[in-house]
Amino acid sequence: MDVAGDAQTLAASLNHSAFNMANALGAFLGGWVLSHQMGWIAPIWVGFVLSLGGLIILLIAFAVEKANKKA
Repeated sequence: MDVAGDAQTLAASLNHSAFNMANALGAFLGGWVLSHQMGWIAPIWVGFVLSLGGLIILLIAFAVEKANKKA
């Protein structure tokens, strides 16, 4: 919120939208693997892959912020 400047309301709404999209995507993919008879363990792997993707995005965000502080 500190970097949003005058658009803090927009930043907050985009943050909530991202959470809602992630929730919908996780439910969709979890249901998709179950409906395609991939087994009861498959949703766990979907969650693992999505969590790994989130971790990668977090690391990229930290790297970009660190680079911006040096510049």
